[in-house]
Amino acid sequence: MHLTRSRQDVQSFLSVLGGLRETRLTAVLGYLVSRFPKEFGALLGFDTSPADEISVEENDKGDRYDVLIRASGEIHIIEGKIGPKQDTDQLLRYIKSCKRKPSLTVIDDGSEFRQFGQRDFARVERAVRKLIFVTWADVAHVCQGITRSQRKRVKDPVGTIVAQEFFIHLQEYHMTDEPRPEIYLRDVSTLDSVKLFFRHHIYKCQPSYYNSARRNLYFAPYFTGPTASQVREENLVPLGAGISFIAQIRKVQLVNKKEVLACLRAEKHPNSEEATKLIRERHREDEVLLITLGEPRLLFVSPITKAKLHRVEASFTNGAMGSRSCSFDLLLEASQ
Repeated sequence: MHLTRSRQDVQSFLSVLGGLRETRLTAVLGYLVSRFPKEFGALLGFDTSPADEISVEENDKGDRYDVLIRASGEIHIIEGKIGPKQDTDQLLRYIKSCKRKPSLTVIDDGSEFRQFGQRDFARVERAVRKLIFVTWADVAHVCQGITRSQRKRVKDPVGTIVAQEFFIHLQEYHMTDEPRPEIYLRDVSTLDSVKLFFRHHIYKCQPSYYNSARRNLYFAPYFTGPTASQVREENLVPLGAGISFIAQIRKVQLVNKKEVLACLRAEKHPNSEEATKLIRERHREDEVLLITLGEPRLLFVSPITKAKLHRVEASFTNGAMGSRSCSFDLLLEASQ
């Protein structure tokens, strides 16, 4: 039986409950730590004993710890974030509220690489006994190891199933080290987006799409009906609505809206002033997701429409594309 949620394929129990949420990830992680303390203790950086207490979403003076571990008189904080960074002010507040100097493990997809340019992280490191950086891909790897163990399946079948579901959930949102999805698909329906794509080789969108966009190899815009004529004006190529162009993805990054110009200049982007204006235009959030692209290539003279995609993959509909990834094989099959 085929299961979807909001017309999107669903493969895990966690995904059927809704989209990616930090509180859900850290709550499941806390549960798995309690079932498999040896495996997760080695990853998260704490020694385990039968007397340990693991608390999920514990509140203290208005603050909420994702996971708090009390072991042999020591305190270990685990703070998880979706995306590439942590709120260092929040971390320092959590640390200061502890009665004794805690250890800290942060789980995300980039803090370890961003910390060197941030003075705040130096303050965090001085305030704790030990600071450990872990990625969700690391967590997924431990879950995968648990599910492959026949001994654990027999000893703790419930915990093993949860670990398996957690791995699948992370995999669905491209947070594992599995092979990268190939082509990132998005509707393009504004003239600003058309200009950014063809003149500046950039696609921009809301920062919430970071996890679905990263790790893809190529970007394929789906030009809606009104923008197809604008594509013709930009490229003098007679095109209808659908997917015709593909560009290689060179970088996926979150940038503060105020720092876009400085970022493009640092990357020696030609005509960075015009690109910055288009990126900031009607973008209300403080951060923007920038996908830097290679030269757009015309791959399908006859555009691949959503009807053609639906013929080969039922989850594609005539509604908004949303945030989707697919393989080259799927596009090639749809083009026939």
